[in-house]
Amino acid sequence: MYKYFKNIRRVLKTINNPLKKSENVSEKDKLEREFYDKEAEKYLQNFDENLFRYDENEPFPPRHKFFYSLLENIKGKHILDCCCGWGFTSVKLAKRGAFISGIDISPKTIKLAEKNARFNNVSKFIKSKIMSVQQMSFDNNTFDYAVGLGALHHLNLELVGKEISRVLKPGGKAIFLEPRIPFRWIMAFRSLTPVNCQESPGGGSLSDREVYEFSRYFSDYRVYYFLLLRKFFRFPLLTKFASKTDKVDYLLINKLPILRKFCWAFVLEFTK
Repeated sequence: MYKYFKNIRRVLKTINNPLKKSENVSEKDKLEREFYDKEAEKYLQNFDENLFRYDENEPFPPRHKFFYSLLENIKGKHILDCCCGWGFTSVKLAKRGAFISGIDISPKTIKLAEKNARFNNVSKFIKSKIMSVQQMSFDNNTFDYAVGLGALHHLNLELVGKEISRVLKPGGKAIFLEPRIPFRWIMAFRSLTPVNCQESPGGGSLSDREVYEFSRYFSDYRVYYFLLLRKFFRFPLLTKFASKTDKVDYLLINKLPILRKFCWAFVLEFTK
């Protein structure tokens, strides 16, 4: 019962996590670093080759497929992988011929990303560094793209908006796949379900308002919505039916735009 109520608090915290908005990021970064160091340590000690082996035909859910579809013609481009994690995105983009700078605040996560790059023979295309996206040491106008899978929702958007805009070249793009806050009453309902919340201490889903405010640092932006019905098929007895909702999701989201308010994820595309 204690775990159940603890999970409720963790879900509700993702709506408005005060750590994410703090300008003094040292406290949040410390908690995030400890959380992700612990996660990475398990795989540093027991590196699962099947998990890390690159598969060009890996089956992705629609939101991931769309994210990568925006990054198809990138050979020779310089890309910043924000909050690069274990390096899966870096490896995939390096396989397409891009040069990647992967940054993360977790030292052990960076070690794991470097091991992933070596294992998949793309080390010459990837440079991994321990660094915060909120305060980067890169020169102005360095990158053609900045990307991230679940990166922005861990960060102070004002700080990171200025930094990403600064390091992008004129006309460069920032592309992110992020969890979204639908109506708050839906989030409250979600908190009562027994599905475990995996969010880190400093994370929190993004609102449409936050995305709009982040867009101020760019000349243009587009939002693409995902996860309508599929989100409700996470329960154990329904998981096997989840993929069957993808076509229905696509039709509903595109034919009835008002339903976008109920979506749980979006791909964000910003242009400097």
